[in-house]
Amino acid sequence: MATLTLRGGHVWDGRAGSSSPSSVVVDGRFLAGADGGGKTLDITGCTVVPGLIEGHAHLCFDTTPAWRTTYENDTPAKMLLRMASYGRRMLRAGITTVRDLGSPTHLGIELREGIAEGLTEGPRLLVAGAPITTTGGHCWFMGGECDGELGIRRQVREHVKAGTDWIKVMATGGNMTPRTNTFAAQFTVDELRACVEEAHRLRRRVAAHAHGIEGIRVATEAGVDSIEHCSFTAPGGYEFDQPLVDRIAAKGILVSPTVSVGFRNWPDDGRRQQRGQVLKALLDSGCRVLMSTDCGIPGVPHESLAGGMQVLQELTGYAPLEILKLATSRSAELLGLEDRGVIEAGRLADLLVVEGDPTHDLSALERVRFVILDGEVVYAAR
Repeated sequence: MATLTLRGGHVWDGRAGSSSPSSVVVDGRFLAGADGGGKTLDITGCTVVPGLIEGHAHLCFDTTPAWRTTYENDTPAKMLLRMASYGRRMLRAGITTVRDLGSPTHLGIELREGIAEGLTEGPRLLVAGAPITTTGGHCWFMGGECDGELGIRRQVREHVKAGTDWIKVMATGGNMTPRTNTFAAQFTVDELRACVEEAHRLRRRVAAHAHGIEGIRVATEAGVDSIEHCSFTAPGGYEFDQPLVDRIAAKGILVSPTVSVGFRNWPDDGRRQQRGQVLKALLDSGCRVLMSTDCGIPGVPHESLAGGMQVLQELTGYAPLEILKLATSRSAELLGLEDRGVIEAGRLADLLVVEGDPTHDLSALERVRFVILDGEVVYAAR
């Protein structure tokens, strides 16, 4: 590959307190420290940032209210094509890494491998496959049902055998699965601990879906690696527990809060403000938070990470720069992706070029001009 130099604009490296006038040099798949000639890309009026990381996605869902009908009527081949198309949309929005936390196991793995082999265009994928859940539990239809400690251990082993990167477990019910309880724990502490023990033995980490306080408490006690949603929802509102949040922070458990553009469609009944208070408390308490949106669920387009980041800023009052870190350097650090998330020599050349400066205005992330993956320009706005 020829050397490519991005000139004429600003650069934010993923860590600094602001962007600054500079150039970025790409040498093959990696970032270089010095200009080695080759091609030049004029980015006047733009800012280069590290490629964005989406911490919680569902590529197998179609974002519509009729998602379940689509899901059940798709053949595996058609679903794989659908997932690939959503992946392309995400990449063209500057999302270069995606953690898919719920899809049919074989399809998630096939798409990850297909992208890696260049068979289709898409972001780098981390996949969890079918979530581990109780019989009839949240997302049972994906194929991850099991009961008891032995059943859980077997499911973990099957997932690792198949090739998943993470283990996803449903610690509570969910809104998208009728007849489940979002406020109650689906597994006991001992059952979830068995999941964690088996996953860690096989060098995998565990992401636990948890809405209600009991599920969050069980997941925390069991020592999961990340809590997804962590919303503290209760009938009619929220049941917040600051000591529990402090335990999450003290244990170093990742929090993936799934904040999306869908929040803007919530009725004006105080719930959005309450959720904002929960989110601010998680951040203020020192929890290890990464950016995520739960994209794929109804009303949350796969490519809408930038909108979710703006919603998080609106709800918490945190500065754009701090929110931007959650979707770049912070996510890379927390997910163990040491080869990306910042702009420095030796890192993967996964870059997003936008019009304006997102360190001051996150809406700039929606004005995509170029996306670079593995040192190649994979998208250029007309």
